[in-house]
Amino acid sequence: MRAVYKYELEITGEQVLRIPKGAQLNYFGEQNGKLFVWADVRDTNDLEDRVINIFGTGHPIGDHPYEWMGTVQMSNGLVWHIYEGCSGDTE
Repeated sequence: MRAVYKYELEITGEQVLRIPKGAQLNYFGEQNGKLFVWADVRDTNDLEDRVINIFGTGHPIGDHPYEWMGTVQMSNGLVWHIYEGCSGDTE
C-alpha cells in the first residue's frame, strides 16, 4: 500500500535510514523539537538503506557526492542542512 510515513532523524553527521525501496523523501521538518522526514512509501516493498547526512550551517561537508535534500530551521535557532549520499567512509 502507498502511504506517507514519518521517520525521526538523529541530529548527527551521518546515519542510515532503513525504509522501503523507492521511497520518495518529501519533506524534512521539526516537530516537538525533533527532526523528521516524511516519505511517500510503498510499505509492501523490501527495505533498503539510505545514507542521510546532516550538517549545521558553516560545518564542513567535504567532497563526497551528496545530494541536497532540504534545510530545516529548528525552533531553538539551529539550522540543519540534509543531504543524501554515499557513506563518508569513501574518499
